[in-house]
Amino acid sequence: MINNIIQTKIKEIKYSYNYLERLFNHYIYTNINLYISIATTYFIFVYLNAELYYFNQAIITMLYWLGLGILSTIGLGFGFHTGIFFLFPYIISTYDDTENPTMFNTILKCLPIIIIWGVGSALGELPPYLLAKKYDKEEITLNFIKNKKILRFSETIKNKVQEKIDFTNKNVIFTSILLMASWPNLTFDMCGLLCGYYDIELGEFLVPTVMGKGFIKAPLQSLIVLYFYTNDSEYNISSYSPVSLNILFNCFFIGLLGICLNKTIVKLAKIEINHQITNTK
Repeated sequence: MINNIIQTKIKEIKYSYNYLERLFNHYIYTNINLYISIATTYFIFVYLNAELYYFNQAIITMLYWLGLGILSTIGLGFGFHTGIFFLFPYIISTYDDTENPTMFNTILKCLPIIIIWGVGSALGELPPYLLAKKYDKEEITLNFIKNKKILRFSETIKNKVQEKIDFTNKNVIFTSILLMASWPNLTFDMCGLLCGYYDIELGEFLVPTVMGKGFIKAPLQSLIVLYFYTNDSEYNISSYSPVSLNILFNCFFIGLLGICLNKTIVKLAKIEINHQITNTK
């Protein structure tokens, strides 16, 4: 029994390695000279041209804050709190470094960064949406719940959602998503799952999410944090941060993400092998 499990795992590792090797050879190794030439030419132009240098710095800064925004919501409720650890300290340091600072002027000065971070947090909500959208709806049942009372309660909630929410009314969907995205809540992943499950279009989900998180929630959050900072000299931005619990959740999420990636690579490798065998026949 144990030997069979070990042999299966070894085969999966071989499948994964061969699949990744084929992807590397096909997309990277065969065009590596082209990539090196493009990168070298670009860096030479950046070094010689001041305008291109500043443009490159702006792009890197934008991608940096966009990535931090994505990290804040990328997991199913286990995102890394980059607002607490990066965005809010940046705003506070900007306030402290400005001569004769005011709260609103500081927010206006940091507004591009705040919006970019908020847009990134909206993009981080896509995995639950895509997960539910691509899942086979016919396989979703509540039969795994053994307790009859809990099963009836769950079915009642499911039926109420289907009755009360009109998923064909675009105005209702837009307003509902916008309101949910405009205030900090841990249940927005459920909104993404519902939208994916009921086949809401990507644009219909993403546009109100970006508007709510990028242009409403993030600026308001930043304004509130700066207000508390300017009105309380003993305010500590990490005082309300459950750091140890957050680290535990993120370690769990990273492990879960690694398992999912491994399963995905193995499945893709097997599909490719089966496809090659079918073509050979």
